[in-house]
Amino acid sequence: MKCHFLTFLILSLLTISCSSDDDNNNDNNNDPIQGTESTFSAEQLSDAARYSEEKGGSAVLVMEDGEIIFEDYHNGADQNTAPHIYSATKLYWSAVAALARQQGLIDYEEYVSNTITEWEDTALHPGKNEIKIKHLLTLSSGLSQNFMTISDESDRYQYAIDELDMVSEPGEKFSYGPSNYYIFGVLLERKLHEHGIEQNPLEYLETEIFDKIGLEYDSWTHDEAGNPNIPNGCYLTPRNWVKFGQFMLDKGKWNGTQIIESSLLEEMFVPTGPNPGHGNFCWLNTVNGYALTPLDTAPDGSVGGIMYYDGYTDIIGGLGAGKNRIYLIPSLNTVVIRQTQLGEDTFEDHEFLALLLEK
Repeated sequence: MKCHFLTFLILSLLTISCSSDDDNNNDNNNDPIQGTESTFSAEQLSDAARYSEEKGGSAVLVMEDGEIIFEDYHNGADQNTAPHIYSATKLYWSAVAALARQQGLIDYEEYVSNTITEWEDTALHPGKNEIKIKHLLTLSSGLSQNFMTISDESDRYQYAIDELDMVSEPGEKFSYGPSNYYIFGVLLERKLHEHGIEQNPLEYLETEIFDKIGLEYDSWTHDEAGNPNIPNGCYLTPRNWVKFGQFMLDKGKWNGTQIIESSLLEEMFVPTGPNPGHGNFCWLNTVNGYALTPLDTAPDGSVGGIMYYDGYTDIIGGLGAGKNRIYLIPSLNTVVIRQTQLGEDTFEDHEFLALLLEK
């Protein structure tokens, strides 16, 4: 069965060190860097970029061993084009959770209701007092997703606290959607304030990670109450986005400084919840993993997972509407960025990665 990964309806509702000397160079780099031995041939890189272009993409960028070896902009985009990456934003919070744990702000085994104390009232919020932080990370809290209403709310954080229902037991089922991320945002903000840090989750992400790795996003959407949209808010260029990917590949280290303990970050990439294809706030290419439902899988007999069927089970993904993609491939020390300005196209992860990875 062909995996049609993450429908536009669902994702749209959720609506590296790069060389600074290259920042003002508008020429596409369509060949591997001269003098380096790359995993990827010029043909593989150009074929993948052509596929992206044909499917309505705006950019493909590949970083290998900490160097940009290929970038191609198409369909009217250039290196300054900063598309909305939608739900690919979610991958940031994997790093944030690991860092918050390192700093003693959170414990994954802690009950969320210890911080979101409204949930201690089991008459108003039956079952929510059993949700632990680890259930948020693995998208197995049991909370309803409320796709059709949460995006229209003026205060999405308050809505998430008050209006989400329990539809399964914590830890029982994987359920993709925005709910766990908004609750994590509320939780993190309250934890920060408890520790005397007057920041919202986005400000924490900026000061603790983005500023330290030199990542500058173009903009970030907020709800009417001023809350940053945790699961889907970021707009940025490929050259900025790839810095975060390299930071993750380097296990939380940047320019020799260990910002996040490597073991804490590596734990985020282990499928500890009910879906083998999802770690902690990140997608995995694990065999037998699935996307929205257990029926949305790689074809039977595949040696890879939902992103690439033919191997590379170590791939970690941030996946957003329109098929905005960041793929981390640790075994190749490679980050791949694919962006589009469309809300929907017919791009398929496996087809793109097959062109890039198969000799």
